[in-house]
Amino acid sequence: MLLLSGIGLFFSAFLLVYNKGYKSANIYLGLFLFSFNFVTLSHYQYLFNNSKAILALILSIPINASAYAIGPLAFLYVRSILRDNAKFTKYDGLHFLLFAIIFIGRLPYNLASWEEKYKAADEIINHSWKTLSYSNLNNFLSLRINYALKGIHLFLYLIAIWGLIFKNNYKRVSYKVQGNQVKIVTNWLFFFAIIVTFLGVFFSTIGLMFLNAKDKITFQNEGNVLFSLIFIGFLVLTLGLVLFPQILYGIPLEKPGLEKNEDKVLPESEIDGFSLQDDYIGKIRLLLDDWKKNNKFLDADSSTYSLAKDIDLPIHHITYFFNQINNEKYIDWRNRLRIEYAIGLINNQNGYKKTIESLGKECGFKSYSAFIQSFKLVTGKLPKEFIKEIKY
Repeated sequence: MLLLSGIGLFFSAFLLVYNKGYKSANIYLGLFLFSFNFVTLSHYQYLFNNSKAILALILSIPINASAYAIGPLAFLYVRSILRDNAKFTKYDGLHFLLFAIIFIGRLPYNLASWEEKYKAADEIINHSWKTLSYSNLNNFLSLRINYALKGIHLFLYLIAIWGLIFKNNYKRVSYKVQGNQVKIVTNWLFFFAIIVTFLGVFFSTIGLMFLNAKDKITFQNEGNVLFSLIFIGFLVLTLGLVLFPQILYGIPLEKPGLEKNEDKVLPESEIDGFSLQDDYIGKIRLLLDDWKKNNKFLDADSSTYSLAKDIDLPIHHITYFFNQINNEKYIDWRNRLRIEYAIGLINNQNGYKKTIESLGKECGFKSYSAFIQSFKLVTGKLPKEFIKEIKY
């Protein structure tokens, strides 16, 4: 259990760090994976671990409220993919109202003394759950109402997620028109919704078992299989992302401002029907040509992220363009431009008056070896050999 949970936490944390600072639906996905795995792991420890010290430590961490963030995060992820817009509006904060209420209500117990938490852990382990004096660990909701509400809350968001997917599916044209990326991501969203639904059912069943269990031992005998199924389902979800990383590019949708008729403003419902077609690809190529003319590729820190910011397009549109449409990967394309610039400098000066290392830095390369390797890859010659030929 701990191994499966550790894999899930590592991957979700990696997803969050990888997308740090960028507006992307993957941030919602990373937060969902992290929250669900963290909540499940804490519940597993809470219900199966017989160490008073560990239970007291869990009671010190404000984990409980995170269960009310799972449904909203999954919903926001699916919505962001389908709309190609991960913007978090002020109204989206309402999705996390219950999370805030439970968090605030539980906070005094999280900040209670270690002796109180240790006493609570002792009662959880050694006493009947139906007579626990610590059954109310929240100022606003009792423990039993809290567990029942978790399942209802998640179930309502699962309905909303399926509604989004089916509504979008009826609007879209055939896969042949849309291309392989749309097909992959649309299938992924169905797969995501199915797995999350099963996880939600198992999670809610654990809550019902808790409400009816007499004590910790009774629950352990009945709940171990369900927790195993949850961790396995979570691992399957993670493997889907590992095996098909193009899922993280999302469904690139054409922006209204980049259509043939740029004066036409489309309603949001119509934006959902656009896909990355030839006109939009042509616009991207024009934006890249302007970017090249300004020699932005000479910036040593140039990356797909800085490029997306420079030309004001979503990062996953740029990633999708280079990985799925362009005949060159971004790094190869950028380095080729730098080498072509270096060749221009050599030709204009009838050689090069500075050192090879200076030439590499002037062309945006951070290291001498990277410049040498790229130069030979593009020209088939070392810089010294190329300069010598120009001079003589």
